[in-house]
Amino acid sequence: MAGRSLPLYRMMSYHLGWVDENGAPVESERPLRTRGALALLAAKAVSGEAEPALRHAVAVEMVHNYSQMHQDVQEGNTDSSGRPSVWWVWGPAQAINAGDGMHALARLALFGLREQGVPTDSVSAVLRTLDEATLQLCEGSYLDTVFQDRLTVGISEYLDMASRASGALAGCAARLGAMAAGEEDSTRLEALTEFGTKLGTALRISTDYRVFWLDGDRDTGVQGRVLSKKKTLPVVHALENAAIRDKRALGEVYAQRVLDPNDLGKVASILDEAGSKGFTEQTLERLSGEALSALERARLPSDHARALRAVLEFVGTTN
Repeated sequence: MAGRSLPLYRMMSYHLGWVDENGAPVESERPLRTRGALALLAAKAVSGEAEPALRHAVAVEMVHNYSQMHQDVQEGNTDSSGRPSVWWVWGPAQAINAGDGMHALARLALFGLREQGVPTDSVSAVLRTLDEATLQLCEGSYLDTVFQDRLTVGISEYLDMASRASGALAGCAARLGAMAAGEEDSTRLEALTEFGTKLGTALRISTDYRVFWLDGDRDTGVQGRVLSKKKTLPVVHALENAAIRDKRALGEVYAQRVLDPNDLGKVASILDEAGSKGFTEQTLERLSGEALSALERARLPSDHARALRAVLEFVGTTN
């Protein structure tokens, strides 16, 4: 974004937490860059050096943030990372423009690998990996929106959507990091991709969990997903497994054109009765186990893989 003067780039910098609405630098707590960190850690796990994956890390973070800006518009989230979202400050149309611009910058970051002497064929492979993951992310976003207007969504359908919407980009990050480090072994690349995909899916489920449960309190920062009638895993579980009267009550809540914040307590009560909290915790545990198995199949030196295990432990925790 350096050297680009349009206010469009100020919007991007604002979303990333670097500046305020007027473009002045700010010191604030910034969101975790989990996907970018995953690319760097994968590179270091393969070669002992993270620096070769810097452009790859930037690219996956740009794609993630492009999707976040679009998601804020789709879900009507007025806050993002503790302050007004881009669309709330500049309007939905400009937020979409800023998001699309971030997507373009992600690809340009990878095109810049040619300036570092990376062969054209390798750059093409990296770009294809990113584009395929971005397409899966868009497929997941499409399904998420479709499920918003469907009362009945199966657990397997939901997990497939979450794997695309959140898992694909994290899997891409791990794969790109390994590719940046010079890894060519297909078995290791596939294992690291699966590790990242399971971890990214767990990230989504962890967010679902925090909508309703976090140290006994409701997390208002992510409740926009419920108010916009997005289906979360606990709700999908309850719709399949709750008592008939509770399914009917849950259906009545989601049949409303607009949900009220007061509905959250009613939904949470039904979820508690249906055992949806325990099911969500078990799903997180299963995904973490599958990610760990994939990491073991990558056969990385134990000291190199330690940081990747630490990320998995952080994502899999619910307290």
